[in-house]
Amino acid sequence: MKKTMTIVLMLLMVTGFVFAAPSAEKGPKKPESLTVVIPNTTIMEPMERIFEEYTAKTGIEVELQALPAGEEYGRLLQTRFATKDFPDLFTMDPGTKQYTKFGVDRLLEMTGDPLFENVLDASLDFQLYQGKIYGAPWGGTGTYGVYYNKDVFAAIGADVPKNYADFLDILKKAKAAGYIPIYEAAKSEWPLQVFSLIAWPTFVDPAIGAEGVRKLEKNELRLNEIPALKDVFSRYVALRDAGLFQNNYQSGTYDEQMEMLATGKAAVAFQISNFIPSLMGKFGEDYISEKIGWFPLPSDTDDGVAMLTPAHQILVPAEGKYTDYAMDLVRFMTEVENQNIYFEYNNGIPVYKGVEKELLPYEETVLSYDQAGKAKINIQNRLSSSFTDFPKILQNLLITSNVEEAVNMMDENYRRTGKARALPGF
Repeated sequence: MKKTMTIVLMLLMVTGFVFAAPSAEKGPKKPESLTVVIPNTTIMEPMERIFEEYTAKTGIEVELQALPAGEEYGRLLQTRFATKDFPDLFTMDPGTKQYTKFGVDRLLEMTGDPLFENVLDASLDFQLYQGKIYGAPWGGTGTYGVYYNKDVFAAIGADVPKNYADFLDILKKAKAAGYIPIYEAAKSEWPLQVFSLIAWPTFVDPAIGAEGVRKLEKNELRLNEIPALKDVFSRYVALRDAGLFQNNYQSGTYDEQMEMLATGKAAVAFQISNFIPSLMGKFGEDYISEKIGWFPLPSDTDDGVAMLTPAHQILVPAEGKYTDYAMDLVRFMTEVENQNIYFEYNNGIPVYKGVEKELLPYEETVLSYDQAGKAKINIQNRLSSSFTDFPKILQNLLITSNVEEAVNMMDENYRRTGKARALPGF
């Protein structure tokens, strides 16, 4: 009997060893290197510095692979997904539409990761898809808005408007004093969309709420069923009818718009922050910092909500070989110290709290709205379908003044594009 018990004990010990051994080998071994795919337009120096720090800390090398930028970049990555040639992580254009491009089931879910505790609300909300997060913000935000000449405002005794009526009053004062109230670049076409887009977070978002945006995403709400959107178009036409655009605005160009605003011939322009570097290249940073200010389009009751252009993002393939290590690298890249390195080389407004970056005066104003929770990402980036041919629709609106026709065309194009992209609900 003692001999039998000894055999049983030995068997148990062996069995225990056999089942315990894999737990020591649980998960993949530490990789020698991780692969990060980026567009070839990326500024390399900050990436290299960040990854050198990561290697020094972990012993894991980081291999950077630069692919052609633009639409080809997305296609090449989709091909790699199709052939299961996954990078460990990659940077991508902003928006949850990128989730659906690759398939949310094929992207590593990041919901609840501690790194998001340090993301400003507007950018955090932007990463949500059906309540989940599959990408981490990377880089900085910009803005569309009302850019104004500070000298013109000082000359007419104006300050940043407190509401929409105040905004109209300022424009009328500018006209009475001999300035162009609003320089609109209708010939260049694309700037025409800026007014409606900056009006969306101030007028449309409060009217339809997050649920309305969700319904638009699923084609459960039509654009031409939103009274607040029709009101935005009506306000735009009313600015023209009140003589607040320059004479012959249909021949106005983007270059002339910049020139007129910077030299103090125009009071305001509806524009995107990308035009600021162009102005600085022509007039100098000190001049533009001193002369050009920014504010969101005000509402009827307050100073409005800022509209932001989103940061890019980092995605991790769910089927990658080293997903745990890839997420460690994502966390490292988004730490404040490494974001500081990023912004030594790149423009934009940080989306991670505590990042140190010397901002232009107008950027500080934009950031203050974001920090106060009075900012929303551009609606076009929040939706998977697109406002196709939007500038052309608005150019036609200024010719016909037919708001109903413009909203119907916008709605038709939006739904056609959603169907062409095979989006759910379309």
